[in-house]
Amino acid sequence: MTELLSVFDALSMIPTWDPMDADVEELHGGQTNRTYQVRYRGLDYVLRLDSPQSRLFQFNRSLEVKILANAHAAGIGPEVFYSDADAGVLLREFLPGRVWEEADLSSPKKLESMANVIRRGHEMPQTGIPIGLVGHASAYKKILDRRDGLHAFATECVAIVGSVSVRDDTVCGHNDIVASNVIDCDGLKLIDWEYACDSDPMFDFASAIGYHNLSEVQSNVLLSAYLGGDSAEWRERLTDQIRVYDAIQWLWLAARHLVMPNLIQTRRLEALQQRIK
Repeated sequence: MTELLSVFDALSMIPTWDPMDADVEELHGGQTNRTYQVRYRGLDYVLRLDSPQSRLFQFNRSLEVKILANAHAAGIGPEVFYSDADAGVLLREFLPGRVWEEADLSSPKKLESMANVIRRGHEMPQTGIPIGLVGHASAYKKILDRRDGLHAFATECVAIVGSVSVRDDTVCGHNDIVASNVIDCDGLKLIDWEYACDSDPMFDFASAIGYHNLSEVQSNVLLSAYLGGDSAEWRERLTDQIRVYDAIQWLWLAARHLVMPNLIQTRRLEALQQRIK
């Protein structure tokens, strides 16, 4: 595996840029990458670099850049100015708006706005790359096989993921819809598209609901805003995807916990395990 790039070396790769002229500030809060706000000749950018954690999960960086171009064209994502997928470098537009917090999800009007931006994402061209959740689940389980205390439940989670049939009506999904990936910047925009690919339309809603433990009322607001009404069939489908998301989330967190353990993750894993059971 190649050595991780420094910020200076990454900025040196950008055509016409002199890294000595850049002001760089690290952005904290991300879970898998090294991210920085860069001010260069009066303009602000976001520089994202691979980390040991992002390499562990083997993101398809080339696919992500293509999807980001579609998201920017659709008005729901940032513009990309430079990327090198092999080196794990992405320079994108800095969106100056307010990043959502979990409290924003208590507003029905904001939930409706979230459903609308998800719908616009689903209207983008499909990627031709399916999400392959069973494959991802199995890969996470393989990481966890070395830990006796995690192996048994990991096996159960893989079985849950595999128990839900894959349908034909997939869409281009963001697949990581959480409050911190929503920015109110001249309308809502989504960042962090690294998990994006073709998935069940309900998986995006499952990620928001499962990650933030949204109530049935909040879930119904999201679904009704997306569908333009109520549907027992789609509610059942959403329930299946929430269970799949919870299982994938547990596997992802457990694999990450082996590399970067912390108390918050431990509590989250315990809560998820109780919910999945």
